[in-house]
Amino acid sequence: MKTIRNIILAVALCTSTAIANDNHSQIAGPKGGRILDKTTPHAEFVVGKDRSVTINFYDKALKAVAVESQSVTVIANAKSGKATIEFEKSGNSLVSKAKLPDGENYNLVVQFRQTAEAKPQNFRFKLDLSFCSGCKLLEYACTCDH
Repeated sequence: MKTIRNIILAVALCTSTAIANDNHSQIAGPKGGRILDKTTPHAEFVVGKDRSVTINFYDKALKAVAVESQSVTVIANAKSGKATIEFEKSGNSLVSKAKLPDGENYNLVVQFRQTAEAKPQNFRFKLDLSFCSGCKLLEYACTCDH
């Protein structure tokens, strides 16, 4: 009886860990980036070919909306060291003042604030600039389950 209970407990623990670690169950961003869930309006994190970052904002129907009082800071924990990247408003987007550090497969923390006084929401993911064979998006923005 104790063995069956331990097996059920182990299966439940493994299942909950797999669900917690699934970062691919998200919608595709209109510009091929990663949608940061639980932001209003929706924020899309896009890495450009020159390693600059753009944050675009969308309503529930994924129609572009203007930046209001939102702010973003990215902390890149690259092999060359930790880098903090600030953003500035450019049209209807926020654009990074500096480029992401060289390399990839390092951790990013995107700190999103709805207003200057609001508590930041942190989004953590790995910067992987290879293409996903399933959804054909860059891995950091992948939407398929693999």
